[in-house]
Amino acid sequence: MKKIFIDKHYYPHITKMLDSFDKKERLPLLTFIINQSANHICLIGGKNNEPTMVELPFDGQDPTLQDGTWSIDADMFKYYYHHCLKNVLDNEHIKLEIDEHASSDTYVIGYTHDQAVRRWQCVTPCQEHLDYFTAIKSKSYQRITIDALEPLLDLADSHRPLEFFQIDKTNNEIKVQRDNDVSTFSLPNNLEAEIDLVANQEGLSVLKHVCGNAQSDSILINVDNEQLTVTDGQHYYSRSLASLTDFYNKSKIDYKTEVKFVVNISRLFEEIDEYIKVNEIKKNNTTLLYIVDNEAYISGFGFTVEGFKSLSALYISAKESFLYNVNLKQLNAIKIRDITSMKGMILRILKAPDGSRKLGLYNEHDTQLPYNSIPIILDTNSHNLKAMQNLLPLDKKNRENSFQQQDLIGFDAI
Repeated sequence: MKKIFIDKHYYPHITKMLDSFDKKERLPLLTFIINQSANHICLIGGKNNEPTMVELPFDGQDPTLQDGTWSIDADMFKYYYHHCLKNVLDNEHIKLEIDEHASSDTYVIGYTHDQAVRRWQCVTPCQEHLDYFTAIKSKSYQRITIDALEPLLDLADSHRPLEFFQIDKTNNEIKVQRDNDVSTFSLPNNLEAEIDLVANQEGLSVLKHVCGNAQSDSILINVDNEQLTVTDGQHYYSRSLASLTDFYNKSKIDYKTEVKFVVNISRLFEEIDEYIKVNEIKKNNTTLLYIVDNEAYISGFGFTVEGFKSLSALYISAKESFLYNVNLKQLNAIKIRDITSMKGMILRILKAPDGSRKLGLYNEHDTQLPYNSIPIILDTNSHNLKAMQNLLPLDKKNRENSFQQQDLIGFDAI
């Protein structure tokens, strides 16, 4: 049978393509385009509307291979390919056999290292993949050297997490969207914007991947119709830039800090964990944040139960007392490990010009832009305020007793 050989130089590109498949797609496809005169065997796949094309040279392939275009199931190919990667030797290729019949179906056959057989029936080529193959050749690209681009990508990394990152060549500055808000920064003196570029988090990941695996010293970039396409001249990656128009039109929101405080983050989220376990509190889905007398308190409650805890604020700045209402599920969904490994965390209540507020969480790497935030509202319910005022003396009494016990323990130890 005729054979297709996949050399180890192309493994990173094929891995990136196969790992981008969307499990939710009912029948993901991988398309092969074999053209001997053009000296290529192209593999096209990936998530819908975000294709990737990996181009293998025909040179070095089985010379009896005939030109052809067809698609196979990508799901089983992905698992076959990863199985091969675990077992292939440095000097080996991943090999596929092509079983062609003039009057019947064509099959692709693979053999695993544990003596299993994998066979794919070839189907009509995916039209989206064929359209992509045609479109990428006609795009207009900007060229930039990898040496010039990599420091800019490192700069983008310093602003993570982010939704969009833009390089403005004319003004030699960058614009970052994080937490649905934008900020503009001048480029450091040692960096120069050689091209205009915009990318989201996935787009930046692709740019870094291509820089790290390119077989040339420069790459080509195109942004068109809310889509980013990156190529080293041989392999092509396209990623969606959905909401790009909104990003271009977005202006910075001038938030004012209403309250700033630093709390022991473990105390906060240990209490949230307790609230989630209590059915009444979880069902009510409301958490109160009470700022009073240079301290911050958190409270969760249901119809017959109440929880109340001091957050032991290490620092607090507030001109008056405030009571806020926070969605418990949104608060619980915050992944603290993604934000910081430190015990103390800066929190700010940020108020927008339209009166809306958000609770911003900051880490040690950036104290100006929140790493994450959730909506928070000023609670004007007199019943809730009364409940906090009634619980406050109980908390103070509990802490006083705790301090006395600690003193006695220390005394006995002496």
